[in-house]
Amino acid sequence: MIKKKINIILDIGKTNVKLVLISKQGKIIEEIRTRQTLKKFKNKITYLNSQKIINWLLVNLNKLTLNYKIYKFVCTTHGATVAFIDKDNKEIIASTDYEYPYDKFFKDFKKIAPSFKTSLTPHLEVGLNVGHQIYYLNRIFPEVVKKTKFILSYPQYISWKLSGNFSSEISYIGCHSFLWNFNKNTYSSLVKKLKIYDKFPKIQRAWKSIGYFKINDSKISILNGIHDSNASYLYFKNSKLKNFTLVSTGTWYIIFNQQTKLKKLNPKLDMLSNIDVFGNHVPTMRFMGGREYDVLCKSLKIKNKTSAKISEEDLINNLIYPSFASAGPFKLNKTIKKIKLSNNQKYSLICIYMAFTLNFCLDYMESSADIILDGPITKNNYIMKIIANLRNTQKIFKNKKEVGTSLGASLLFNIKKKSNIDLRKVNSINDLDYKYIYSIWLKNLKKKKLIN
Repeated sequence: MIKKKINIILDIGKTNVKLVLISKQGKIIEEIRTRQTLKKFKNKITYLNSQKIINWLLVNLNKLTLNYKIYKFVCTTHGATVAFIDKDNKEIIASTDYEYPYDKFFKDFKKIAPSFKTSLTPHLEVGLNVGHQIYYLNRIFPEVVKKTKFILSYPQYISWKLSGNFSSEISYIGCHSFLWNFNKNTYSSLVKKLKIYDKFPKIQRAWKSIGYFKINDSKISILNGIHDSNASYLYFKNSKLKNFTLVSTGTWYIIFNQQTKLKKLNPKLDMLSNIDVFGNHVPTMRFMGGREYDVLCKSLKIKNKTSAKISEEDLINNLIYPSFASAGPFKLNKTIKKIKLSNNQKYSLICIYMAFTLNFCLDYMESSADIILDGPITKNNYIMKIIANLRNTQKIFKNKKEVGTSLGASLLFNIKKKSNIDLRKVNSINDLDYKYIYSIWLKNLKKKKLIN
């Protein structure tokens, strides 16, 4: 039997994990899914059950080699997660859970953390700063950091498990971590203060093959790996587009805008700079949009996710205000008053809230170019049409393929290849004066002091 030639992406999100089979021509053939689970370290802190993912991965690779010839493998994961490996190449913690509340020594950490001017990293909630995670663990479990030979970013942990070789990667190390000095393009003062400089393996390009994994008749080249939102950005960066704002959605809504001036970044509003796989600064703003959407749908007991017409008066009287997740430009609120509207009207309120929140971020990012919407948001026509209404001086496009992260990661199989993007223009909805209603929402945001 002649086996089809494929490459494979392991795409690890905070909630969902998927194996994506990519043809040699770059088309998605199949997806296989599972979910993240948690464990406890010494009955104190939660961490990700990475070994369960590894076991699931190996079982599926074994099955896939029955029908496919696998050539290359790359892993892309969510950010702010690292693994600690000892001198015997055994996992001490693999891998950290950024939603665990690493806040006990927050004041102490702030005293030694690099400034925003050099790190372009804001102090974020829970464990969203890797540098803060390491500092916390050094205080609670000093033996962990002491015994650690290598600290591996999440994609590079997976790559090591398959190849046996250690590496680091810039798009992950430089993402809201406090580990990188953007001015000097090297590790930050925090790395030196914590005496962990030698615990990071050599930085390799995301697309570099760092070794091989043999299974059945496949000798799979293991690529270094990439941070997920940077993979999504790469998908559009490697296209023919020259000037654009990208909104990558999932658990997080992440806005990338290369044209935003670094001096405009406000750390209080969860604005920061990423580094792309080529080493370029990418101004960024984020909020936990997917998580907020899920919380709101559950809180308002939405049974049918279909929007319905709502009067301007009812809308203004029942506007939803942020926020419902512990990260982003807004203060944690979580208060939802009783709303005496139909199920579908309540759902309309949620969609309008999501659109208003995103528009707020686009304003602060000084977005003036074409806007590309990618990920789950592209399945919600109502949200997209409201955005088109609010930003009628810009063209709004949705990515029809809806899989920017996986396809972005697939470019690492051939970094010189141009993305074959497939965009569709989003038309505006004009049933309400959304700009006027947004102005009221924004005024009340400030009045309620909900902006960080």
